[in-house]
Amino acid sequence: MPDHSMDTNAKRFKSPFRKLAYFFEESRNRWKSKYKQIKSNVKRLENKNRYLKKRNTQLKEKVKNLESELNQIGVKEKQLQLIVEKKNGRERCIL
Repeated sequence: MPDHSMDTNAKRFKSPFRKLAYFFEESRNRWKSKYKQIKSNVKRLENKNRYLKKRNTQLKEKVKNLESELNQIGVKEKQLQLIVEKKNGRERCIL
């Protein structure tokens, strides 16, 4: 195995170690910042997706309720029309 002592590292890197350490630290900080931002965006989108699914379910339920109510109103309207027609038919018979 080759000997990786300080002498060989000094030959590999031309920049001083303090500058390399600073560079690597800044690179790590940029990566962490980018990762945190992406993570927060993912979390926000997950929350939005959950909210929209819940809202979609609520709206579908509301539509079903309104359709049911509309059908009931239509049945009542037909019953009232029959009552009116019967009354009109009786009045015609009386006259």
